[in-house]
Amino acid sequence: MPPESEDRAPASGAPSPPVSPAATEPLSAPRRPPGHLRSIGLLARADLDSLWHSWLCRGFLIASGIVTVLALKGMQAEQKAANQMLEAVYAMYLLVWMHGVVFIAGGAFAREQDCLNDAILSRGLTRGEYLGAKLVARAFAVLILIGGVLAPASFWAIRQDQLLRSDTGQVVSRARNTKIEPWDPLKLFAATDGAVVTVAIELGDSVRAGDMLVTLDDRPLFDLLETERRAEENARNDVATAQRRREDALRAVSQTEDALARAEQALVAKDLLSRQEQTDRETELRARQRDLQTAENQARIALDAIATAERAVENAQARVREARKRLARVTVTAPLSGIVTELVVQPGQHVPLGAHLLTLARAEDYLVRVPVYDFDEFKRLKPGLKAHITIGKSEFEGTLDRLGATTQDDRWGRPSNVALVRFRGDGTPGLLGLNADVRIALPPPEKPAGRVAAILDTLTGRGEDDLASRTTSVTVARMGLGLAKVLGCAGLLVALTLLLLVVSRSPLVAILASAGLWHVSNLLFDFAGLPELSYLEMVRTLDKTLGGVTAAADELAALAWLYGIAVLLAVAALGLFVVRDPPK
Repeated sequence: MPPESEDRAPASGAPSPPVSPAATEPLSAPRRPPGHLRSIGLLARADLDSLWHSWLCRGFLIASGIVTVLALKGMQAEQKAANQMLEAVYAMYLLVWMHGVVFIAGGAFAREQDCLNDAILSRGLTRGEYLGAKLVARAFAVLILIGGVLAPASFWAIRQDQLLRSDTGQVVSRARNTKIEPWDPLKLFAATDGAVVTVAIELGDSVRAGDMLVTLDDRPLFDLLETERRAEENARNDVATAQRRREDALRAVSQTEDALARAEQALVAKDLLSRQEQTDRETELRARQRDLQTAENQARIALDAIATAERAVENAQARVREARKRLARVTVTAPLSGIVTELVVQPGQHVPLGAHLLTLARAEDYLVRVPVYDFDEFKRLKPGLKAHITIGKSEFEGTLDRLGATTQDDRWGRPSNVALVRFRGDGTPGLLGLNADVRIALPPPEKPAGRVAAILDTLTGRGEDDLASRTTSVTVARMGLGLAKVLGCAGLLVALTLLLLVVSRSPLVAILASAGLWHVSNLLFDFAGLPELSYLEMVRTLDKTLGGVTAAADELAALAWLYGIAVLLAVAALGLFVVRDPPK
């Protein structure tokens, strides 16, 4: 419109319309073209929108999510540890789902292949912006598709693994609301009979070793001790009397021997005596011999009497000692520190010898009876395995002490084998009688030997050396290392597929070539001196990575190589694509 037409009055006297400020501005304001980063962002967002509406990505997400959830639920039903659950899922992604990543990356140019140059020029984009957006969009989409499934699945597995916080195995037995009992309770019995005078404790009291518990009446024992003492004095007097009698008998023997010697001397001169005198002296000699024999018999009798009296003294002394012991036993003291769990006697009650007085439980050691309903699990139990006892918000670590020889019925009447778990309360009072949740940890079960099992073990690298990794819990940091390996492989495949797509300009060739190189990458990385980047090596060492057996520095170095190679491939694809930019 000519400039002068703007000042022309409206026809037929009609009022002129109000003029807005916008109408006074020029009709074609200059537009600033977006920068490189904004262009890449706009195109990447458009590509992500097309990927979201693509059934290839939707099918990948749905299929991988369903298979992952079903695999985790199946392993959860088998009560496998998070180490095994995550190893199986991550290995499945490395061995199977990486092919879907190749297809997603290989379709980057599919919709624009016929008019790629015209599309780039008509949109006002450079080749660098175009391929950069494709790299960003495809890599981001793949990371979201894989991480969106693996991240929650990994945390779910770790949450399941919190059933076990031990370094000795996986959970196979769990008991809820199991009553805490005293470990090896000690029953105290009356060491003497008598009436109960005092009971210094009550049921449930805590006592220390040496504390007085029960006192019996000691007056009858004092009377008994005095009687035994008098009996001991009488026995000692009998010994003294027997010794005097022996001394008298020995003197009599000595006197008789003297008389016999004189009689024998008198008989020597018998030739000078008459026959009558000889007969009298022989008669006297025989009499002295009889007296000597009688005196010797009396000495032996006196000696035997001394031995009898000494034995009587020893018996009397033993009875005195026993009376003193019984007198000392009237005061019952605690042989160990513990808790009074049973009190049978009351003051004034007469108790016989050997009567049950009370029961004392150890203050630190407790017992939990864990029912094990699965006999296959019970066969794997061994003394010394670790157990975790949860009481409210407190958790204690115990040890499987022994196994029950026969089955027992629980409170619902169901028969089960029993495992006896012992744990220390660490000075926590009031544990007896509470309900506790118990978890027993076992080493991995023995696998049956077979050809199929041997092939699977060879592929995944499972063997006897995996015991240390399969019996540990997975931490968030270790889970992050394993997930980073899977995502790194996905990013590497995206960059490799786009590079092959730039070279071949054929999605089919790029997809097939990328899949082929992925399968032979194990040999390529071995030749390059980087065997840890091989996906089969990753599958073989996933359990060690998740279990914390491998060094964190080595894992970070491998991730640095993996992501570095992916970035190099992406840069190579971008540079090769930019080089082909036609002149403008």
